[in-house]
Amino acid sequence: AAPPGSLFGSLFATFEFQKDSVRNQYEHLLSLWRSHVATVADRSLDDVDESFLLAQALDDLHCELLEGFLKWREKFRGYDDSKMPEFEGPPPAGGVQWEHIDRALCPTREHEEATERSTQLVEIAVYLLVWGEAGNVRFMPEVVYFITELALASSGPGGPSFYGAPRGSERSGRFLARVIRPLYSLVFDEWYERVEINEKGGDKKVLIKGFERFLLPDVANYDDWNEFFCDPHQVVEGIILWDGRGLFEEEHSDRFAALSNVHWRASLKGSQIKTHRECHSMMGVFAATHRVWFLHALFFFVSVILVVEDTPANIPVPPSSAEAHSWRWRPLMGVGQLVRLSAVGLLVPVHAALWALARLETTSNNILTRSCTCLFFLESLCWTALWLAPIATFAFVRICAGQEEANPSKLNQGNLYTALAVHHAVTFLGVFFLLLAPAKKADRLFQLTAVPLRLRVIRYLFWFCVMVIKFLLGLTISAAVWNASANMEFINIGREAPEEILGLWRNSNWSANMYTWLILWLTAWWLFISDTAMWFQAGCMFLGVGIVFVQRSCFCCQFILEDALQKIPKRMSKFVFPYTKMLRGEEISEYFPALWDRVVAYMRYEDKCESDGLGSLSFHRGRGAGLTWEKLSLKTHPLQATHGRDYTMPDFFEHLTLPEVTWRNYCGWPKSLANEDLKWRLYALARGLGLPMPRPFRAPYIPGITVMIPHYGETIILSKSELYDIGANDQSRRSHVQLGGLCKVPVREMVPLIDWLRNRYQDEYRAFVNRMQARGMHIGGVAWDDLQEHQWDKICVWASMRMQTLWRTVAGMCLYHPALQVHYDVQRIESSRLAASDVWNAADCFTCMISMQIYKSFDKNRLSQTNKMFNKLPDSLQVAYIDHEDLYPQTDDTASMRRREAAEQAAAIDRVHPRQARRYWSCLIDKKCPVQPDLRRTPKYRIELPGFPILGDGKSDNQNHAIPFMRGIFSQCIDANQGAYFEQMLLLPCVLGEFRTHARGKGKAKSIIGLPEHITSDFGSIGDFAAGSEIAFGTISQRSFAVLGGRMHYGHPDIMNKQYMMQQGGVSKATKTINLSEDIFAGMDFTLRGEGRKIQHCEYFHLAKGRDLGFNAVLGFFSKLSNGTGEQILTRQMLRLSQLLQLPESLTFYYAHAGYYITQYLVSESMPILVFTWLLVVCADCNSHWTAFYETDCKTPAAEAMGHVLSTWFSAVIFFFLVVTSLPLFAEIWMERSFKTALGRWLAQLFTCSFLLFIFQAKIIGYYIMAEIKQGGASYVATGRGLPTERRAFVGTPAYISFRLSIFLRNMDMPRLNAHGHLKQAVVAHICNAIVTASGGRALRAEDMAVSIQDSGKVVVDISLNKAEGTSGVKVKLGSCYIGDEVARQLVAIPGIREVCTGAVTATGILEKAQAGWAIDSVGGLYLDYTQHTYYHGMELLFYITLVLYAGGYVEAGHYQSTLPYTLVSIGLVIFAWLYA
Repeated sequence: AAPPGSLFGSLFATFEFQKDSVRNQYEHLLSLWRSHVATVADRSLDDVDESFLLAQALDDLHCELLEGFLKWREKFRGYDDSKMPEFEGPPPAGGVQWEHIDRALCPTREHEEATERSTQLVEIAVYLLVWGEAGNVRFMPEVVYFITELALASSGPGGPSFYGAPRGSERSGRFLARVIRPLYSLVFDEWYERVEINEKGGDKKVLIKGFERFLLPDVANYDDWNEFFCDPHQVVEGIILWDGRGLFEEEHSDRFAALSNVHWRASLKGSQIKTHRECHSMMGVFAATHRVWFLHALFFFVSVILVVEDTPANIPVPPSSAEAHSWRWRPLMGVGQLVRLSAVGLLVPVHAALWALARLETTSNNILTRSCTCLFFLESLCWTALWLAPIATFAFVRICAGQEEANPSKLNQGNLYTALAVHHAVTFLGVFFLLLAPAKKADRLFQLTAVPLRLRVIRYLFWFCVMVIKFLLGLTISAAVWNASANMEFINIGREAPEEILGLWRNSNWSANMYTWLILWLTAWWLFISDTAMWFQAGCMFLGVGIVFVQRSCFCCQFILEDALQKIPKRMSKFVFPYTKMLRGEEISEYFPALWDRVVAYMRYEDKCESDGLGSLSFHRGRGAGLTWEKLSLKTHPLQATHGRDYTMPDFFEHLTLPEVTWRNYCGWPKSLANEDLKWRLYALARGLGLPMPRPFRAPYIPGITVMIPHYGETIILSKSELYDIGANDQSRRSHVQLGGLCKVPVREMVPLIDWLRNRYQDEYRAFVNRMQARGMHIGGVAWDDLQEHQWDKICVWASMRMQTLWRTVAGMCLYHPALQVHYDVQRIESSRLAASDVWNAADCFTCMISMQIYKSFDKNRLSQTNKMFNKLPDSLQVAYIDHEDLYPQTDDTASMRRREAAEQAAAIDRVHPRQARRYWSCLIDKKCPVQPDLRRTPKYRIELPGFPILGDGKSDNQNHAIPFMRGIFSQCIDANQGAYFEQMLLLPCVLGEFRTHARGKGKAKSIIGLPEHITSDFGSIGDFAAGSEIAFGTISQRSFAVLGGRMHYGHPDIMNKQYMMQQGGVSKATKTINLSEDIFAGMDFTLRGEGRKIQHCEYFHLAKGRDLGFNAVLGFFSKLSNGTGEQILTRQMLRLSQLLQLPESLTFYYAHAGYYITQYLVSESMPILVFTWLLVVCADCNSHWTAFYETDCKTPAAEAMGHVLSTWFSAVIFFFLVVTSLPLFAEIWMERSFKTALGRWLAQLFTCSFLLFIFQAKIIGYYIMAEIKQGGASYVATGRGLPTERRAFVGTPAYISFRLSIFLRNMDMPRLNAHGHLKQAVVAHICNAIVTASGGRALRAEDMAVSIQDSGKVVVDISLNKAEGTSGVKVKLGSCYIGDEVARQLVAIPGIREVCTGAVTATGILEKAQAGWAIDSVGGLYLDYTQHTYYHGMELLFYITLVLYAGGYVEAGHYQSTLPYTLVSIGLVIFAWLYA
């Protein structure tokens, strides 16, 4: 510890970092170092020499943490103008004096190795300290490298400080103020006008005018600034000082001192450094996705050409035989299949021109200016020649074809074949560069990871199969359209001769035919490109099922017939605890019985089973009663090994015959295992243990991991008021009924949430009640009013574990702590000094960190809930939050004015942004931090930030400020709607084994490990549909995407190597609007940086997850995803990946992400386009009374021709389209559970019309993604994850014109009050005033009320309103329980009221009547939420299909009339879904 301690202390004094930041990064370094000690030791567990582990681990840490920095530095050193020399020995780093590493700690004990290790330690320390204070600059990793390199190279301040004069009145660390804040201000000024304090005391960001919907294309963002620092030439030439000199004109050792004098605004002006323009237009989309459309165009046009026939009817007749073979009288596309196929080559120049225009629009002026060189123009000329070559060669083919037709000699035939060969060769070359190698030099900043040949073959074969199916389907569609055109004798422009076109183009009949023909073929094209995603999805389903069998070595029969549950003991002992001894005569670990009983104990205390059900689950029956939740969560006792046969095998571990296995899988479990969640957990564990699994890390050599949970306003713990709200709204309808003379139970019209939960989880609630009774706490029945506060505390926690709350998430993730402790107890290396009981601590290996963005503004209830988490959960729990202080006092007294002046001066010296009103800190608290009187905790670390940290859309910035507090080398991002299971947490060392390397810097260290999730919110039809989609996406789809090379990072619950995430700017990206879907960009950047990085998917480890449940919530979620995808598709990451990836990976990437959403738009628009085309063709049919005016014979009715087309497009296959969205779910549940379970769920979704929701959902997704692409405006949508119990209005909340409120007064002599005139008037006035106060005092006035006091103690208040605004809110408040409290409070204050009182005055208010008028109080409801996007379109579609039927589109379809019902059913389903919503 001495070398790093002295080094950090010297760096703190030299560079003037913040003290808490230095302390935090010192602790961070030790955590990283300890993790690498574990990974190094793990490579040779049989022969670990702990004497040299630190030196070896430091080598690994330097290699992995600074890999990006070292390559960046090497690149800059290779640029001569940078003048960045190499150092002999440790870099000067400001001339710090510190205790270097002793050579005695190195394996070779040589001075050179000690020097190398000291050099590595200095570079790591400086990098961590710079990175730790960088704030929002962390999103630009190359900027951090730049500052780190200058700090390492600095020879010394050359005076009192690097930053000029000695430290004076500054409050901030001077490194932060002089180096980081100017860069932060540059970012802030590019996007924002100011940050002000709103009326609630929060921060309000004000964007620059014009940026409200999206950042303009030429506005710089994090990626632009970061790429500037990737280019040595731009950095050397572009960074200038305030005096006009270049920074690189200084000596390398003096550049850090000059860094605070850099004119950043002039050096990094957005228009000068912009590289990619995020254009909100279809050209921006085309630039990124052109390969998809080009591939489809090739297949479509080939299919069209193959169905065209050379018949006399479609070959033009020349006016004379002399012109018979002239090109002017030959069909435009030629005669003969080979000649017509050559016309496909014309797609190359057309597509190349469109792509060039798209790239021109998305490429910045900066790139275009820098590209204007002679070499660039020469290269452009070559590309232009290549793109235009197919036009010239096609013309040559047509000339040779004409000569061959005029004189069919061998010479002319040879010339034709030569021309065809040249043309096809040129076309193939153009197709190759457009389709297979379209990447530009500027697209490739890093070398992508190489793909193994085996995977590449699989990917090409997969897409070959998909596109063959597409092509065959395209042939049938094209043939149907061609036949329809021929039957209706439409003008086929490709079969027309140039002379005919020139002579007839002014003819209205010809033009009408041509337009109809064009629309018909465009409709065919639209339908052709719309269903690719469906075939891709079907292919992924079959591939996903195949991968399941491949993972099990193709032992299909074994997988289908085995009793996986019975093999849990054997497999867990073999794969998870392989270092323990086995029981004699058994294949299970001697610790497994006790371990399994621990698992069962957790299940019991989670109330998944009853105490009497433990017998069938436990090995030591009856011995688990002494375990308590406190023991399990706070301090677990060590597990004891089992010796001999001192246990009873649980029932479901006993060997079963094949009929018994079938009975269990298909006919139900024993009654004691009736809990569905428990069944799933056991099946998931059994299934996971049967998959290939790496060797686990062995304690104490387990690397560290941090689980990060971003939190904003999500519920922490459900409160009593949320579970059992007894407001007057319910009281007005409540009565009491006697149950058996024991208790009175309230009967309500509205069911409280706790009643719903008790009914939903009946068996778990019964287990909870029994468990509480065993502990001496009686909780029974439903007499909620009779429960005490301490009982409600238990109920609130129980309910929170079954809802989507932060408590459930944190409690679940903290199970990592006892799981790691179990590994230490049963299979630690006894000989290791790190395994000593006073050294080992599971908290060194695991940290659970909640990034509570608004902890500063928590009320006492939320603060107490947060403290409850600290008290109940392990020491590894930490909370990071953003603190703030106002810069200036807001009062006007003289002393305050002086303080304001001093604060302004200090802020100016610290370079705080002048348009921000606060300073901000990133703080960390844990259980050991003392609790203040206001229930907040004193922070352990308080690190000042350069400014307001939330410059993006929220979540990514919240993660970024907390990242410096993460520990270990691995990170796992978790959302606040997830959970975990203890038996799954035991597999963590195995999951970390996926990152195992056999040499430093090699192997799987550069990985993102994707994991599946168990969706628990599958109740209600909408919730079940959403959960089914999520299950399929997270399992079978991700399994296929990983093999096909299209899987990215989706935020949760993936595990990543944090060191490589730091090198790309963090676990997410944070540019405002552009990175709304922040998580996926981590995977995209990870893939783009390549160089060994890869993303894989593992399925033996599961976490729980809740999804949205209600109609609005589900659609809100998809609208957010659609908006985010609309922005994502315009980014440089999307464009570059689409160009750089091989064609199969590019297609998978597209259809797995943006293509899914664009396809939803294509599908939703296909039906209106189809009906419009049907109507147009039918209405354009010949009129039998005017045949003399037509050039065609009109023999085939248009309705019959369209009937043929529609019967081809729509047949019984429509039912496959309806169920294809749920087939992946069916296949996955079949693989996971059984055919019976899968069939049951699939039929349930089918009979509850899931396809109607998916039709409506497709329309909503299509609307939002296209609106975002064209108009922008994306913002974070808080969808909400509660129960869908809200009754949402259709167009708005109605206004109320009158109310009747009854108030019951107790302990008042009402006859005496009525006789006392003045006192009665005072009571009436105070009652009116109390009602006005309780209702908010806006919409109500005392003049609107008529009060009648009855002798019975009842006061009737009739309220009549003249205005509508705010009356819906008045209704809510009049129905609350606070009316009675406010009335009683004000009556007690009346002078002389005691004369008519017989005791303490109480009052109860009941809203008896609320009459609504015609006015709307507040606009907004289901219609304005989502239905507006479908309702009018549904009516239009209904109108058009009615016109089609009226025009004879059905009755005149001839013998195709029998097949048209499939088309009508499809249209009807769309209309019904869009209208009914």
